[in-house]
Amino acid sequence: MRTLTDEQKLDIENKEKYEALKEKLLKEYKSYAENLEYADDEFEEDIINQKREKLAAQIKDLGARIRGIESLETQA
Repeated sequence: MRTLTDEQKLDIENKEKYEALKEKLLKEYKSYAENLEYADDEFEEDIINQKREKLAAQIKDLGARIRGIESLETQA
């Protein structure tokens, strides 16, 4: 059995917050897909795609963090 650091303990405590944030960002990401359909020009499409790419990176990072927390939980 491994002893967890304070940061790891805090991450485990905040797991639900991370999951809620991930769901919120995922909904926002999906809403931009609808906005793409109604974009007036390529400039607007590019802006929407940039926002989606930024959200995708945040979602991916949160997913990795949550998986890390889950592995900590199984080790603890």
